[in-house]
Order: sequence, then structure tokens, then C-alpha cells
Amino acid sequence: MEQHSSGGNFLLRTNGEAWVALEEAYLTEGTTYDWKYVLHSLEQSPSIQFCGLPQFPHRVVQGEAYGQLTTPFYSGQVYFEINGIKFETYIYPDDRKMTEEQYALMLSDILQEASICFEYSNIEAGIEVDQHSRELSLAQWSYIEASFPSLAVMIWNVIEQPVRVLQSCDQQMRRDRVRTVDARTLAWMERNRGRSVVGTIPEKVKSSTREDSYNTYENKLLKRWLVDLRYLLKMYAKATQGEHAVRAEAYADKVGYWLQNPFFKQVAPYQGLIRISQVFRKHPVYRQCYQWFDRLYKHGNEQIGMSYRYPLRETFALYEIWCYMQIIKIFREKGLLQDSSGLYRTTREGIFLHLAEHHESIVKLRNGMRLSYQRVFQHNSSRFYTYTQRMVPDIVIESGDNLYILDPKYRVANNLGTALGEMHKYRDGILLRHNDKRAVKNVFILTPVPDDELDFFKTDFHERYQMGAISLTPGGDASTLNDWINHLLIQEEEEILDC
Repeated sequence: MEQHSSGGNFLLRTNGEAWVALEEAYLTEGTTYDWKYVLHSLEQSPSIQFCGLPQFPHRVVQGEAYGQLTTPFYSGQVYFEINGIKFETYIYPDDRKMTEEQYALMLSDILQEASICFEYSNIEAGIEVDQHSRELSLAQWSYIEASFPSLAVMIWNVIEQPVRVLQSCDQQMRRDRVRTVDARTLAWMERNRGRSVVGTIPEKVKSSTREDSYNTYENKLLKRWLVDLRYLLKMYAKATQGEHAVRAEAYADKVGYWLQNPFFKQVAPYQGLIRISQVFRKHPVYRQCYQWFDRLYKHGNEQIGMSYRYPLRETFALYEIWCYMQIIKIFREKGLLQDSSGLYRTTREGIFLHLAEHHESIVKLRNGMRLSYQRVFQHNSSRFYTYTQRMVPDIVIESGDNLYILDPKYRVANNLGTALGEMHKYRDGILLRHNDKRAVKNVFILTPVPDDELDFFKTDFHERYQMGAISLTPGGDASTLNDWINHLLIQEEEEILDC
């Protein structure tokens, strides 16, 4: 009763909505909530902790304490502690945040397009392509780096609350210690009565006892996966150099530390055919573990640049690269791709996708256009220059004296207007060297925000202001971007004819 009372006295709300009891609150990551605690008659101030951090009330008014808290930017199980009593709740993912599936999909799309575009690069050496899921790949390593912290949380949740089963085992014990008599015990006694005085119970009776066992199929399979993962990480440590090797070794040591836990020492690695059990289907933690290891071996695509260090761990940077490769894909499918050698660099170790921050990567098209990633404009640039500051837009399409700038924005759901306002510096600040005229015709934001009723996404807005937003989501429809590129090509052809 005390726990329910304490939890029921703690209320949450967001954006001025109605107060909701803690047990009924739906929390999302990266969100600020107002909280209210109704004090008991003798209470002066409550003791409230969230994720181990004390929450101090802003004010106490008429027997009620008020404050604010912000949920961390991750989803999963969290705890409130109210007056020493712990309450469990859950933080759900923000809809604006990309899922791990989308993250993996972007990696796969980037490497797949890089492999196809290599045919247009005029580079003599080839890219090694292997579809075997057990081979090392940049996509798999990036997946491990991006999701290893979440795996750590899952494993510790399993260690703290593993599934278990009651197992029966037969053993002989003194008759006064037998607690349960089942059919098997009675059958044994019938068979062994003749060995003692007739009509008496033997001094020692064979009875069955039931004990909790952690040696379940799910725990055994999880241990097998962890053993395989440690071996895989050791392979990455040997196959790479520098910072990658150090991190791979650290991850392998972490997995080894988990396997040394007393819980896993009670479990034997599973040997046999893998199946999806009901625990893997319904238990939230075990289901997440199954999904994590299932995705781990689905990254056996093109092995491009295992030792190359561009910031794939940062989702916004990966989204920028993915958008650039999607634009290249659209032009390629239109038969316009001519030279893609600017996407790659070659070393003695092999060929690497070369899309680093502030490195100008250029792809040439058959119609004379050029696609640039992280192109630099400054006061002393040869053809196009800036008169205020150095500018490095993410994606630039160059057609003669015209520039079209696309800027991927990973999270701008609530401030699209502000993000578009920043695009004015590109449209107004980049000039042609020979006549000082503005060179940028269009500026657009690419965003995973769904195409909704906002004017920024509408064609009328695009045509009127020559700027706006285009929705582009991994796994989603790219038709809007394709339509805009079609319009751009028609516009450029008409301009050439007019000249």
C-alpha cells in the first residue's frame, strides 16, 4: 500500500497537458516534463531521484512540490526512487530519432551504391565483394560501434534477471527429509520394500527434487553468441590498426568480462540448430538480444575501407553521406553518371570510400554537371567565392554558372524555419567570380521528418521561394527528391536553349 501511495502521489505532464500518475505516464527520450508531488500531512519535502540523480523541487505550494526533469536521450528501462522506494518505468524512443534498423539500412545503402558506382571510376583495381555474413566488413564494424552500448545494457539486464526453469533431479535421501511424494517416489518404494522389514519405509528413499536452473535454451544460446562475438572482435583487432584495433580489443575484453560472471559460468554454450522460442518472441530483453545478434551477421556486403575513419558512429554524419549517395543513385539510374573516381582513394591496403568532413569529393555527370560533397567556398576560391566567411555546404550540384545546394539535417522537426533561415547564407553569400552575381539558384533541406502539412514541403513553396524542405528517410520513398531532380534537369536544359 505504501508503494502504491507514494507512486500515486507523483504526477507528470508535458507541454501543459493534464497531470498523469507515474504508473500511467508515457515517457519519451530527450523530453522535458513537469512533475508534481502531493505531500503527506507530515512531509516537508520529498526525496525524489530519477536515473540516480536527485530531483530538487522548484517550489512547494499548498502541500504540493513542483519541479522539472528531462529524460535522457536513450530508450529503455529506468527507475524513479521516491522516498526510498524504487519504481520502474520505461522511456520510449523519440519518433524523430532514427531507429537502429534505419542506421543499418543507411550503411548498407552507402556500401551497395559505392560498389555499383565503382564501375564508373576508371580505377583499375577492384573492390572485394563478399556476401558471406561471417566476413569482416565496414558495415558490421560500424554497427558494433553504434550499438555496443545498448548490447551492454541488455546483457546486464539478463544477468540481473535471467529466465530460469524448475528442473527435477532424482537423489536418495533420508526418509525424514522427503518433502514431496509423487508417483515416482511411490513406485520406487514399492520396488524396494522387500529389502527392508515388511510394512516399513526404507531409511533412505529415492525422491525427486526441483531446483531453479539457469541452463535454459535462451541462456545457452546467448552464451554461444557472446563467445562468437568475442572471437569476432579479436579478428577485428588483428585486421585493423590504430584506434579501431584498440576499441575492438576493449570490446572483446568487455565481452570476456561478461562471460566470467557467475551467471554465465552456470550456463553451457548451446550447440545445435537455432530456433526462435517463445521467450525470444515475448520477453522484451531477450527479444532485443536476439534482434541484436541477428542483425550483426547481416552486414556481409562490400568490404570498402575497413581502416578508413570517417565518423559513421555519428548518425547525423552518416545521414549526410547517405543523402549524397542517394542523389548519386538517382543520377546514375537516369544514365548520367560519367566519372565516380572522386568517391574513392587507393592505398596499398585497398580501395576506400573517401567521404570525409571538409574533403571535397566530386562526381562528374555526362551532361557537364558536377556533384560535390563538403565543397569549400571562401574568399580566394577560383570560380565561386564568398565575401563574408568560409562556407562548406554538404551537397552541391554545379551546372555551368548555377549552384544548387542541399543540406541534410538529421533532426529539425521543431525548428525547420530556423534551419531554413541558415540556408540564406549559401543563397546570398556565394557569388560568381567573374561578375559578382549570386550563383546559388536553390537551397533545400533534406530531412527524415515526414512530409506533412507544413508549407516548407510543398511544391508551391519551392517554386515561389526557390528553397524549402524535402523529406528523405532511410527505407522510405525518394520520389519527392527524384521529382525535384527531374525539374532541375528540365530547367537547366531550357536555360541552355535560351542561351
